[in-house]
Amino acid sequence: MKHENWAYKYGPPPDDLPEKDHGWPQSWLMLAFVIVGPLIYFGPELRTIEAWLVATYSTVEAWILPFKDWLIG
Repeated sequence: MKHENWAYKYGPPPDDLPEKDHGWPQSWLMLAFVIVGPLIYFGPELRTIEAWLVATYSTVEAWILPFKDWLIG
């Protein structure tokens, strides 16, 4: 009778275990969903923002290029 009870059979859990240890696979999956989900949902808008950033970079580079050529030679 004593061995049929799980508390006697296995004993108490160790004290050093964290209370909510979900494990690393679940953490990585959650991180992947958090990153990939918005990329899929906001895909067309992200292409527009990326095109705007590239255009801005090209404009700034065109402004800086004469000074760069003057300084570096």
